[in-house]
Amino acid sequence: MATEGGYYYYVSDEQLQAFARLTPLERLKWVDDLRLFTLMASTPEITERRERLRKGKTIIE
Repeated sequence: MATEGGYYYYVSDEQLQAFARLTPLERLKWVDDLRLFTLMASTPEITERRERLRKGKTIIE
């Protein structure tokens, strides 16, 4: 169960087995597709926070 302010999700054995059957290249493509989706779906605030973390700063000023 999620704690206050958090979240959780469930991955079934079938989902794990399906991922395990992917080739290394297919796994990399899967991860890259998620990365691109995350970038496209980010709000300006999230983009700013990600950039601050990338630079080793705190999330908020």
